[in-house]
Amino acid sequence: MSGLFFAAGSADYEHGELCELGGVAGDLERVQELFTRTLGYGGAPALLNESAGTLRSTLGGEPHTCFYADDTVVVYYTGHGDDMNGRHYLLCVDSDPDRPAATALSTEDLVRLMHERGARRLLLIIDTCYAAIGGAESVSEAARSMALELGQRPQLYVGQGLTAFSVISAARDHERAVDCRFSQALVQAVSSEACGGTRAGRLLLEDVVDHINRALGESGTSQHATHATLLSDPEGHPFFPNPRHTDDTPPEHISLAEQRVWVMSRRAAERPEAKASAPEVPVGRARDLARLEAWSDAEAAPRRWLPITGSPGSGKSTLLRALAQRLAWRAGAQPVPPAAHLLVDLRHRHVEDLVSAIAVSEGAPPDTPPEQLEAGLRTRVTPFVLLVDGVEEAGAPGDAAEPARVARFLSGLAARVGQMRVIATWHPARDGAPRSPDGVDLDRTTEDDKSALVDLATRLLLAPDGPGSDSGWTPEQAREAAPGVVGRAGGNQLVLRLEVLRLTTPGAQPLPEGSDGSLSVPEAFRRALRARCPDLGVHALLTGLAFAHGTGLPWAGGLWQDTVSRMYGLALTDDDVRKVLECAAPFVTEAVDSAGRSVYRLHHEAYAEALRTEALEAQPDSAERMLEALEEEARKREEHARREPGRFTDPYLVEHLPRHRTGGRRPPAPDLSAPDLSAPDLSSPEPAQHAPGELAQLLHHLLMRQIQGLGEMVPTLRELLRTSILITTSKTPSIESVQDTQGHKRVTVRAAPGESLHVTEF
Repeated sequence: MSGLFFAAGSADYEHGELCELGGVAGDLERVQELFTRTLGYGGAPALLNESAGTLRSTLGGEPHTCFYADDTVVVYYTGHGDDMNGRHYLLCVDSDPDRPAATALSTEDLVRLMHERGARRLLLIIDTCYAAIGGAESVSEAARSMALELGQRPQLYVGQGLTAFSVISAARDHERAVDCRFSQALVQAVSSEACGGTRAGRLLLEDVVDHINRALGESGTSQHATHATLLSDPEGHPFFPNPRHTDDTPPEHISLAEQRVWVMSRRAAERPEAKASAPEVPVGRARDLARLEAWSDAEAAPRRWLPITGSPGSGKSTLLRALAQRLAWRAGAQPVPPAAHLLVDLRHRHVEDLVSAIAVSEGAPPDTPPEQLEAGLRTRVTPFVLLVDGVEEAGAPGDAAEPARVARFLSGLAARVGQMRVIATWHPARDGAPRSPDGVDLDRTTEDDKSALVDLATRLLLAPDGPGSDSGWTPEQAREAAPGVVGRAGGNQLVLRLEVLRLTTPGAQPLPEGSDGSLSVPEAFRRALRARCPDLGVHALLTGLAFAHGTGLPWAGGLWQDTVSRMYGLALTDDDVRKVLECAAPFVTEAVDSAGRSVYRLHHEAYAEALRTEALEAQPDSAERMLEALEEEARKREEHARREPGRFTDPYLVEHLPRHRTGGRRPPAPDLSAPDLSAPDLSSPEPAQHAPGELAQLLHHLLMRQIQGLGEMVPTLRELLRTSILITTSKTPSIESVQDTQGHKRVTVRAAPGESLHVTEF
């Protein structure tokens, strides 16, 4: 997909009624550089002080010069604007404000010019000087009528329909746009990590506009940018690629501090031989890794899943990732890979997410029904190695039911699918822990070579954030301190890393010799956190992450800091978040949510557990306080959306607020696993009493099974059944139907507060 950028503006005007604008030339240069240099758009030189006719003919292009289907087009205009009889006009150097239809360029015609050239994805940025004339509201109405007209004449624009169309305006109605402030704020927004970290591939339009308004507010002006989206691309807004994104994305499991070092090291020239070398074996885990490889290579499927157990910090995830890297390296070294493998992180996720990940890996749609997916897996003739990390952390924080549900699903899958080899991490203290003679218990594994841990501690003391980082220590200092670090870690590698982080903090004092025995993970974490981040606001923001669900909270849009501010009565800002991501970078990791945004969470669940425990001891209603803060944020944002059409509800609130309301529990759903005598012995929970809503959902599940078993049927009937939707809720939901300008209908179903809603497409 390529981007094309067009910029135009008028600073001088022939008509004396229009004042000169000294900042227009700077605006054009600033925004042109942003799109062409920073964001990689192609474009012609900016058009400054051109007549309306010249502007129309230049932007309209030569005959038969059309855009390609995959082009993204952005048009920026700065100067005076005017509004007459419901139509908005861009005033050019020769425009007469009393005769705009004859002497100016209407915004509606600007859209038409781009559309006639075949623009499929179009963004208009209207930076007008006067009081919001050219605001998103007025432009939207003009463009909407144009879109309707084009929709009624499809024969003229076959294959050239707009698929994404948005407008950004520099000011609201009745507000004066201050010279240069909008363009400066736009550059600041795109350049700020607050809109997107390294992992996000693009910046959301809403987040960019929100950041623009924060920057405008900080500058002291009352100006507010607005935006509207008339047509939305199914893949989201493609207009702002993230300038911080890298194609060589860092591994998901590393901390934010390690991620930064990774990105910097990747920018340097890589050694070709480094890619061909085998992955490193985790310290002291060579025998365990060999056992896991042998299990994966078994000719006959074991018909049960292998658990990797161990206390927090024992290295379960590290060992599983090492196995995945080993399998990938082996597969790349052979012309025909002997087996397929998939690594899934289920932390704060659910069985349905695991099913979707398996389906996608097998080339099936993510919403493939579990029964259909399992039937496809049974046809495999080569092994499929499924690696599942974080089973004990599945579901919301503190949820004990979801991990057991995942374990039952894995047991059934391993027992019924002949080519499956399932390996998963599991906390030994959880109820329902599998009893398997093949399991790898990292708590019982002894370290044969203790010097290996001393070597590890020495390396980390010199480079605490991975190869390429520098603590400032000398090799002599690291070798001298390493044995004490290993002694306090007691064999736990997470404690070892935390002690290293504490010791390598500038100004940290080493503990007196012999003053400590083995530390627990929470104790080591608190020491490291106090040494690096004594600030109260930092601690509050990290605690907010500890109570978050899913992949984490977003910085973009302000949900993270705004929610925590409400929880604790603080006034946290972007600067406080920056402080967290700087001093607490080793304790935080970046991920991507369902909307493609960068979100943040604690790097290890043990950190989150320590912060939750501490918060609940001080304030037993901490979870309820976060729920109240999220509810208030939802109300505020919904009110904003009503005032400004085109706004979207934050994806975190859509996906996770219902789970906060239910204490993290999912609405009842049919169990995706079936009892199997050949599965490992699991301690099953007590039979649940089904509520009326649950019975309806179970009935739906049974109906779906029956429909899938009907075999061949009349095609019309089969299509009807597949597109039917069954909604079950114990109270009557409200159903809203909205039809957009392209004739597509969107139906929104809202269940009563506190009630479950189950929607399934056959």
